[in-house]
Amino acid sequence: MRHKTVRLTLGLGGALLLAAATACSSSSSTTTAPSSSSSPTASASSASALTGSCGTIPDIAYNDQSGLVASLGSYAANYDGFDGTIYKSPWSTWKGLTGKIKVGILIDGLSNGFQPVLESSLESDLQAYGYSTIALVPSSASVTDQLQGYQTLLNDGVNMIIAQAQSPTAYNSLIDKAAKEGIPTIGVLNEIADANAVNVVPNSVLGGMKLAQFVVQQAKGKGLVLFLHGIPGVPIDTDTANGANDVLKLCPQITTNESIVTQFEASIAKQQVLSYLNTHPQPVAGVITAGPFTSGVIEAFEQAGRTVPVITNNGLDDGGLAYWLQHESTFDGVALANTPNGLAYAASVVAHKMLIGDGVKINTLAIDPPLATSADLTQYVDVSSSWTINSAGTAIGPPSAYVSGAYIDSIFTK
Repeated sequence: MRHKTVRLTLGLGGALLLAAATACSSSSSTTTAPSSSSSPTASASSASALTGSCGTIPDIAYNDQSGLVASLGSYAANYDGFDGTIYKSPWSTWKGLTGKIKVGILIDGLSNGFQPVLESSLESDLQAYGYSTIALVPSSASVTDQLQGYQTLLNDGVNMIIAQAQSPTAYNSLIDKAAKEGIPTIGVLNEIADANAVNVVPNSVLGGMKLAQFVVQQAKGKGLVLFLHGIPGVPIDTDTANGANDVLKLCPQITTNESIVTQFEASIAKQQVLSYLNTHPQPVAGVITAGPFTSGVIEAFEQAGRTVPVITNNGLDDGGLAYWLQHESTFDGVALANTPNGLAYAASVVAHKMLIGDGVKINTLAIDPPLATSADLTQYVDVSSSWTINSAGTAIGPPSAYVSGAYIDSIFTK
């Protein structure tokens, strides 16, 4: 039986990585994360301060108001440096719902390769559980239109909302109102700074640390490393940069430059990097990216006649993956595998477990984004594909490689 899907498309807008939340209130419960076992090397500092040797990932404190993250065992490492507040969830005793259930999906635009896959994957995953869905795309990236979209879903009688929130706090009054009516909100990709919301989000600080660690190791701990911003001030950009700098600061022979801004666009990245290279003859040891615009960076180095250094692929853009696959013998590649279908899988499982009354203990599932290296590149790109460096889009991968079901289970009471 096909379950009804209604898409209320009010237009296009929004940026892929616009607005992950920060909710950094003062805390009486600040925790230092254990080292992450999924980092390229197992070493990490043992203190919350930036101590350790070059090429290690330090343990950075995070704000756990719930006091429950430590009970997650090894999964507590996923919160290393998390830039937000973890609360005890008021939905821990919620009995869930029975009967016909309708889930609203609010996506911040479909104007790039990531968003349509996220939306369609959410729809198909939720329908597989037997839920009907309403997918809504606001007419612009403005917070006003986002809030109007949220209210539209409430007016349509949804039982739950999954929202890619553009602002960490602008939704709070609506979320709190919905919660009083027994309608939970799940924030996906971008954290919502409200204890009544349940967040399913990548830990971008940890992601930045892992990308920087790989670059430092390939550069042998010395040389010039560029960090390319998407949109300065957008939290996911800031978090990635902060995480990268936490690693780079441990390397006295590494110098950095963060002057290049790309607007998260490959074409702008190419233009800005080429301009930089034409006026800065110093060799570049590596490049860390805040988003999926690697192909433009590679093209800039090639057009400038410069050696292509290790360049991260933050988001699995197809063009960057194609170049990597075609130059594996000479190109040092690494990708932060933030797959849209993996994120949708995690959000859908969390939604389902809440709806059947399993009781979510804390309000944030912080995902440690897996790294893709040459060893597992074929999980994300078909070796027989016709992709080129000019290919647009975002690759997908096996959902189980993004987040484990056991980790999701650990934040629930049953």
